[in-house]
Amino acid sequence: MTRCTCATASPSVDDALATLIAAAAPLDTVEVPLRDALGRLLARTLRAPRAYPPFNRAMMDGYAARHADLAGKAALRIRLATDADQSAPAPLPTGHCAPIATGAPLPPGADVVLRRERVSVAANTLVATEPVRPWADCETVGAVTMPGAPVLSAGTALQPGHLSLAARHGLASLPVVRTPRVAALVTGDELTPPGQSCPPGGIHDSNSILLQATLSQLGAAVMGPDAPMADHLPTLEATVRRQLPDADIVCIVGGSSVGNRDFGREILARVGTPLFEGIAMRPGRPTSAAVTPDGKLVLALPGRPAALLTALHALLRPLLDAMQGKAALKPPPSARLTVPLPATPDTRYLPVRFDCRDGIWWALAQEVEIERADALAVIPAHMEMAANAPVEVIPLS
Repeated sequence: MTRCTCATASPSVDDALATLIAAAAPLDTVEVPLRDALGRLLARTLRAPRAYPPFNRAMMDGYAARHADLAGKAALRIRLATDADQSAPAPLPTGHCAPIATGAPLPPGADVVLRRERVSVAANTLVATEPVRPWADCETVGAVTMPGAPVLSAGTALQPGHLSLAARHGLASLPVVRTPRVAALVTGDELTPPGQSCPPGGIHDSNSILLQATLSQLGAAVMGPDAPMADHLPTLEATVRRQLPDADIVCIVGGSSVGNRDFGREILARVGTPLFEGIAMRPGRPTSAAVTPDGKLVLALPGRPAALLTALHALLRPLLDAMQGKAALKPPPSARLTVPLPATPDTRYLPVRFDCRDGIWWALAQEVEIERADALAVIPAHMEMAANAPVEVIPLS
């Protein structure tokens, strides 16, 4: 890999992303029932409200006993089990033992569990056939978690096991970060909704479903009209202003460049303070952004599908993660390039397909359509890449 020294006036992807994150308004915290918390992000660190387990308990089926009574292989009288022993067992008298099930509370005075396979039972008495240590096959109060100990960290993406852990501690709901709301607006006089006949010179709108589905995949609540909008400045501006009160981010797709019918940047300047116009990335260079006085972000994204999907994964994906306080992810995976690539002034995102040969993952970049790609290979600005060189990839699924 070698670097070139070409200059660029547009911000880098990293700089543009940092600008967006700094400008975005924080998301609220909402309390949701456990059944609705799957996949949500925990808003604050969860601490144990009480000790767990809340009582000394058996970790194996067997007999609860006093360790001091086992000296010299003394015979212990077996106390008959009752239903009450499962929840509030009576104290265990000296010289006695009591049947116990895994997870059941130890009777007061007991400090060891004798496994069934390690005892000899005759009539109503029991003798341990192997030596055991005190508290063998027992779990004491607070052995798993003491009161106030951290149980789950803020930013955790809640999975079924996390919800079970919360329920174990008696919690019926959890504080989570409110799902970010993104208004998706697609523009283009030439666009016709799927299922309708295209007029002469028209094409079917594939950007709306691409934008909405990707935003949903990235964890956003998608708002806005389902059909594409005409390239009409007053109408577009009015629509953006209608969406702003309820949206955290407004995405305008199409019209992000500088043509006669490209109104994206004009709208950004009218509704907020521009943050940047264009980014040093390919595809997706026309991407621009502004922020409103109350911290709402408005983005003008390119309408070409490859550029749109690249901008969504390079910018919106990490932006949404940061807004929700998502815990740091593992570094992106890497693969090896099959072809050399020259250096350019911009960070490039190339659609690639994966191929695994002899345990090595290869990124195939020759003529891959974005709709069929497995990932985007990230080629740093000013970096010449040789064939067989490792390259960072952003999976698209």
